Amino acid sequence: MSRPVVPLVPRSSVAVLGQDPALATAPTAPGGPDAGARATGEAGRAARGVVWLAANGVVVKTAQTVVLLSLAAMLAPSALGLVALGTLVANVAVQVSGLGTASALVYWRGDVLRAARTAATISVGCAAAISAALWVGAPWLASALGAADGGAAVIRGLTVVLPCTALAGVSYELLRRELRFLRRVIPDAVAAVVGAVVAIALVVQGSGVMALVAGQVVQAVLALLLAWCVHPPVLPGWDAEDARGLLSYGGPFAGTHLLELVQLNIDYVVVSAVLGTVALGQYSLAFRLAFMPYLMIVVVVTGAAFPYLCRVRGPELGRAVVSVTTVTTTLVAPLCLGIALASDHLVVLGEKWSPAVPAAAWLAAYAALLSIGLLVQTAVNAAGRPVLALGLRLAHLVLLVGALLVVVDRGITVVAAAQAAVAAVVAALALGLARRTVSGFSLRDLAVALRPAALSALALAAAVLLVRALLGDLVPSPATLALLAVTGLAAYAGPLWLLDRHRLLAAAALLRRSQ
Repeated sequence: MSRPVVPLVPRSSVAVLGQDPALATAPTAPGGPDAGARATGEAGRAARGVVWLAANGVVVKTAQTVVLLSLAAMLAPSALGLVALGTLVANVAVQVSGLGTASALVYWRGDVLRAARTAATISVGCAAAISAALWVGAPWLASALGAADGGAAVIRGLTVVLPCTALAGVSYELLRRELRFLRRVIPDAVAAVVGAVVAIALVVQGSGVMALVAGQVVQAVLALLLAWCVHPPVLPGWDAEDARGLLSYGGPFAGTHLLELVQLNIDYVVVSAVLGTVALGQYSLAFRLAFMPYLMIVVVVTGAAFPYLCRVRGPELGRAVVSVTTVTTTLVAPLCLGIALASDHLVVLGEKWSPAVPAAAWLAAYAALLSIGLLVQTAVNAAGRPVLALGLRLAHLVLLVGALLVVVDRGITVVAAAQAAVAAVVAALALGLARRTVSGFSLRDLAVALRPAALSALALAAAVLLVRALLGDLVPSPATLALLAVTGLAAYAGPLWLLDRHRLLAAAALLRRSQ
């Protein structure tokens, strides 16, 4: 069972990207009156990129949800197990293939088109090798994971298109580097909808779980073709020194995302093995609910902010990181706090979900703290230090595994609390690291910038608790949940507007400003 994860250099004899003199001094914008306007314009394009990426996420996730609901309605639960298995294997393969060289293009400082050809060669070559290995090893892998009956076909079907995905990724990252987010999301959104239509049509005709596989194949091929329509195709090529630079940055970058994938799934494995499938189901519901603000806001914002931060140099980078962190935290805080305060409404789905209530509250805190870690990792990557981001992710995974092994037998609430505690430690480590490695980043400035959101969050909590006290023995229902949501958001928005109106107006101006 997987969760979304959430998807450079001129010639030099120095292989480590961060040590290349040509990279240490990145191209700067020309001075004069146009420099400030150019920087503001890029910030505006990044801000609009958040909107486009968010819209794309809604389209893609809706299409995936419709397909899964169709499969659930027409197929046995075991079929969905095969889907989960195949998706997990495919997600891991995607993270490994290409070794992060496509993402490294966003940071590249030299001839990016030449480097893109080398990245295409590495990405397609690795993807083809992994796809071939999985094709041969699929029966063994499916048997080892307990899905011998049909699992091999699903794994093969979902990974045979890895070369298409890898090649499309090169075009995607070039578009992200150029802050051309609308063109970036068109192939994803259109391909996801077409793939969903194909999958649903085939499952209705009785194709079973392979309908999803066929839909994914159509989606991957169409996404590649559409990527070539919105951006000139990148033909494979080779430059040895470009390859060294791409791998020196992209390797740790890819490793960080692979560790993230493991980190976001290891709790499921441990809970299932120790507490059983019923506890896993309750924990899974709580996690998915609490994880939504992180997935729909933090992942989207960092995806758009990263190419913008890569263009900022010197102390301005730290100040930009403070701004991005402040805006993102301001958006996430009321949602996470609201989930924690209204988690008892899970019992609307039935009393069988009551054990998930306290777990959801702790996991909401976990999602908020996890957001800080991802924002800092994005800043560190933009500063050209992907190895440090990899170290943060590795530290999180090690601490989490140790904590889970100690507390898992005490139930899902303690597991959720352990998640929050580990995320708090990693967030503190990440902020300390950013203070030392990101030029211009100030914890004091960040604390001052977050003061309006913190005070607004206190107002939200007070308003929700007051309403609950006035209602007495609150009976969870959709109506009471809506009342608490409206009251809380109003209580949050009012003080925020009074205390931080200038920042809100500036963000709106960025969205309106022409490119």
